[in-house]
Order: sequence, then structure tokens, then C-alpha cells
Amino acid sequence: MTKALEFYFDYISPYSHIANAAVKQLKERTGAAVEIKPMFLGAVMQGTGNRPPGMVPAKNTYMLADLERCAKRYGLTIRMNPYFPLVSTRDLLRATIGLAGDPDKQQRFIDTCFHYMWTAPDALKPDDDASVKAMCDANGFDFDEIKQLATDEANKAALKDNTDTAIARGAFGSPTFFVGEEMFFGHDRLDYAAEALTA
Repeated sequence: MTKALEFYFDYISPYSHIANAAVKQLKERTGAAVEIKPMFLGAVMQGTGNRPPGMVPAKNTYMLADLERCAKRYGLTIRMNPYFPLVSTRDLLRATIGLAGDPDKQQRFIDTCFHYMWTAPDALKPDDDASVKAMCDANGFDFDEIKQLATDEANKAALKDNTDTAIARGAFGSPTFFVGEEMFFGHDRLDYAAEALTA
């Protein structure tokens, strides 16, 4: 299997939380190579004229029930983040990019951020330093390192590049996957992505 699955996501997306679990299961099952591509969903939405499902009443009602179904399938519990959607995840996304040199640590940070965003009772407010520090302290991350990575100019540029590239390739939401230039939107399209990996 020489192709890689590119995983574009933002912590602000509850479906990306589910996708993270689904991608890890796919990786364990198939040995697929996964490239982590944090992107800023707010810019994707603005750049494509899309609207979050939570902003459309009928979609929001459906989403709440659907998230419960999807989470259960992947062994997750989910609760809506009380700060959603009026928070910025950019610092966490930049820090995630900065951890790419240590893939195991990066994945643990991704898992932790998603858990605190969408499962833990002490919900993460991702643009609040005190909230991020509490999460880091409880999970063995150095808050000062995470803060430094979040403000690093190279990581800022990389997040912008990921976001611009995702839009240019046709992405309009999160999670989005690519295998080569073939795009798959949503965790429920991973079966098709797995087929493309072996085609």
C-alpha cells in the first residue's frame, strides 16, 4: 500500500472527532499511511460559501441525533461543547502541526484535544489559555511548549497553507480526506477512501 490518506480536520468539528477514531481504526486494520493536515474550518467555510450545520435549524436538530449514532459506532461518547461554535481553534491546530516531528506525541495531542472538545465533562475552551493549560497539565503536555508552537511563524504559515490547499482542492468542510487527488468528505466515506488506497 503505497498511497497515503490525507486527513484534513479542525477540532471545532464534532464529526472530525468521530473521524479521528475512524481513521485510527482504519490505520490499525489496513496499515494505511496517514498524513495529518490540520486546517482552519472557519476560513474553509468563508472561502467556499458553506454554512455550519449548527447554523441551519433543521440540520442542527438532525446533527445532534446523528452524532450520538456515529459516536456509538466508534466507541465514543459525545456531548456538545458549550463554547461551540464561537471559539477559535487556530492555536491548537498550529501546535498540532508543530508536533509533526514526533508522530506518537502528535497523535496523543490530537486525541486529547478532541476528547476535551467533545467528550470530557470539563469542556475545553480552545482559545482560552487557562483552559488549554489545564488540559495540558492533566495529560502530560508542556503548556509552554504548546503555546510556543501555537505562535511559531512557520506553524502559522503551514496552517494557512493547509487551509488554502484544501480549498483549492475542493474541500468545503471537515473532515475531508484525499487519496491522491480523489476527495472524500465525512468519516462515513472512509470505506471508499480505503478502496482508493488499494486501487
